[in-house]
Amino acid sequence: MTGVARRRAPMASALIGVAALIALMTVGPVRNARAAPAGGVDQITGNGDTSSALSVSWSQGLLGADNRTVVTPRDPSSPLSFMYDDFKNLKVTVGQTDSLVHQAVKVTWSGGKPSGTQFQGDYLQMMQCYGDANTGPDPENCQFGSQGLLPQNVFNRFIGSRTGNLCAPGATPSTDPAHTPGTHDGSSFILGCDTQEPGTHPEHVVPSNPNNYNIPFIPVGTTNRIYGPAADYYDQFNTNEVQEANTGSDGTGQYFFQTLTSTEAPGLGCGAVQSSGSARGCWLVIVPRGEYKANGYKVDISTSNGNLSYLNDSPLGASNWAQRIQIHLNFAPIQNNCPIGSADERQMVGTGLIAQAVFSWQLALNAAAKCKTIYGYSTTPEATDTNQLATKGAIGLAFTTIPIGSEAGRLNGGGSGDLGLPLLYAPVGISAITFAFNINLSTGYIATPVKLTPRLMAKALTQSYKQDLPDYDNNHPGPAWAKNNPLSILKDPEFQKLNPNVQGTTGSGSPLAPLLTEDHSAVNQQVWAWIQSDKAARDWLSGTPDENKMVVNPNYTKLKLSNPPAIDSYPRADPTCFNYGKSNASPPKDEIKCSLDLLPYVNNLDEAAATVRASNNIEGAAWDPLKLAPDGSSGWWGNGGLVPAGSIFLWGVTDSASLANHGVVPADLCDASGNHCVGPDTASVTSALGTAKADSSGLLHVDPTHPGSGGYPLVDVTYAAVRTDQSAAALQAYAALINYAANQGQTPGVDPGELPHGYLPLPQALRDKAKAVAATLVGSNQPTTPGGGSVPGGSVPGGSVPGGSVPGGGNGSTGGGAGGGAGGTNPTATKGASYGNSPTGGTRTITPSPLPSGSVPAQLAAGNTPRTPPGAVRWALLVVAIIGLVGASIRPITKLAPKVAPRLQKIRR
Repeated sequence: MTGVARRRAPMASALIGVAALIALMTVGPVRNARAAPAGGVDQITGNGDTSSALSVSWSQGLLGADNRTVVTPRDPSSPLSFMYDDFKNLKVTVGQTDSLVHQAVKVTWSGGKPSGTQFQGDYLQMMQCYGDANTGPDPENCQFGSQGLLPQNVFNRFIGSRTGNLCAPGATPSTDPAHTPGTHDGSSFILGCDTQEPGTHPEHVVPSNPNNYNIPFIPVGTTNRIYGPAADYYDQFNTNEVQEANTGSDGTGQYFFQTLTSTEAPGLGCGAVQSSGSARGCWLVIVPRGEYKANGYKVDISTSNGNLSYLNDSPLGASNWAQRIQIHLNFAPIQNNCPIGSADERQMVGTGLIAQAVFSWQLALNAAAKCKTIYGYSTTPEATDTNQLATKGAIGLAFTTIPIGSEAGRLNGGGSGDLGLPLLYAPVGISAITFAFNINLSTGYIATPVKLTPRLMAKALTQSYKQDLPDYDNNHPGPAWAKNNPLSILKDPEFQKLNPNVQGTTGSGSPLAPLLTEDHSAVNQQVWAWIQSDKAARDWLSGTPDENKMVVNPNYTKLKLSNPPAIDSYPRADPTCFNYGKSNASPPKDEIKCSLDLLPYVNNLDEAAATVRASNNIEGAAWDPLKLAPDGSSGWWGNGGLVPAGSIFLWGVTDSASLANHGVVPADLCDASGNHCVGPDTASVTSALGTAKADSSGLLHVDPTHPGSGGYPLVDVTYAAVRTDQSAAALQAYAALINYAANQGQTPGVDPGELPHGYLPLPQALRDKAKAVAATLVGSNQPTTPGGGSVPGGSVPGGSVPGGSVPGGGNGSTGGGAGGGAGGTNPTATKGASYGNSPTGGTRTITPSPLPSGSVPAQLAAGNTPRTPPGAVRWALLVVAIIGLVGASIRPITKLAPKVAPRLQKIRR
């Protein structure tokens, strides 16, 4: 059983990895250059509003497609005016409305009424809709009503549906109980009903259910009316609908809404190129729900008197729909895939830390390429990167944070792992490792950073909370060593003291452990090195109980996690496989739960952020007698599934670009006392970068134990490692990408080719180094025939960083910082963005260097990603991006992909 559990994840990762490789062989969407970020957006977190941000007051009425003209004002004499007091002060701000792709958009509001603890009323419902009319979409055009987002046993589950009660014929709403209309079937008025349905839409009533209205979904471009679940177009696992967004006690709220393109939501068609050549726009519809049912009955949100105290009908019903706020969304055009066989692919592999930036650069380069050349890119483990570059004729570029081959020395306990390969390293990106949170408990959504200490992280990574153990549940006490340990991090007094605003319960016994990757990497080692920097964490890992008598899981004590060097993985070291007895599967079998059943891994850092954002808990295995086991028999462990608002506590280890794109809440990293907390933002990443030191290969590293005053400890510089004994065509293609990345690719923004949120622009010294590498690759030393000659390794002209550190680093006495070299800003720059304070206390202006004319040949300016550009949430692709291609590392990916490409391409289309 243990062996089966431990083998499942790697095998799945290898298969998923191959699929991701093939999926990347297409051209992705190209966006209109319209939505440059405003100065208020932090480049690392992405928190803030772009220049296309829009604020809308409910009282002004419905806006048209220009987001300015009121096409339908509020009518004070409306029969529904009794609802108005609940919404009259409501104001909503959407952080970006232009050049949208599949991404997170920040939605904030004020002037609402507090939702309370039971969600009886006073909350917002959100959905994405299509509609070409200037007056906005119809309810039939909206993606809403997925089953399973609200538990079946709650009183208000029909707020997440497309149905509701009809009133008695000819009724009008009234708040006077003596005149409030009852339902069509003669039931009491307290159940609620809609007097405006079906109105002029008899199709809202189906013959089989004459007492209810039922709003069909009509997919874009069709006349098909789909009643009930529209699973062919969306369901609980891929919808973006928000069924309950709570308002805090101060009348404000915040949510990161996931916009979907025609790729993710074909029933809406947003971003699809129309016959006119323009991209189809869509709408964000926000339906506020107050304390009145549509017939005038007011719920009592101070009690929990069954369904009498809850709103319990659809936001799509005519009366509720009339209260909506609608915001038109301009989408970037989604381009068609390149035809199979139309392009030569220049493949790249490497760390997922650079994935979001590479996708952006590819998109800008796509426009000039017209499918002539495609840059293939797959995220892979470090061992795979080494394998590819060590195999002549395989993939010639790998993105890395460490010297190629050095992971072997780390894994084997010493040695440099230098393979003697002819390699050049070009810096291309600066980002950070972060911790992504999604917390929405009884007190509401937590939008402020969560505070963590090294010891709290040590506890979370060592299966030391009771709910992280396979042999603990409500009926089983768990091991004796854990008797004094809290159930979860949420119940840990250390966490509660640091985060007094995070209160409540998840309503289940599921683990609250962070989502982790299964790989071995320098990124993981950084996290453990930061933990080891703290004496309290080291003592606890060595076996000393904390002040509340919590102890480390003894299975982790054996790993000597307090001793340097730090390990480079997140082991599930508890070997317990607990037998819960015979199940009701057919035939009956033992329910044996192991650590990997309870705490499965995610494939990569982006998947961690996406899973947290979607509140889809993969942890907390529950026995399902109908689920297929790995051996094909019935009965196996299922995960926790979607968590409803009011019970959400999910978190995971991710990177700053994924955190920004998915709109999840970061953590502030504190010292043992909970002080000197530092979060990942432009200022703290810039400060840490100033302390970076070069290794023997010239690659810069920030020491997690000494990131400098105000520096964020988990900062990485990503390099493009290029094998220089390749064909002239290959070197020219890779040089073009590097040159672009070092020029326009360092301009912060949300358009194709610009630097996505989550990345700090390279200082000028590192840009110069990258451009020098690109020049060398295509210079006089490049091979003139495929496979002939090599470019000498080592430093390149102008490529070294004096003193092994970034100018402006160390004591912060010189210039440099995030946006310029020692010489400060460029007075001739025409486009820049100011971010925070430099190490010298002044404002740093980021001034991108122009790309020399003709430096990116059109035939080489290509990209291949089918996913989204910067600022975008990449659920579908990044969830399957390769982090587990360990199985593929035994031979070049180029030898593996062609065998499966035709079949996968056929399935994709």
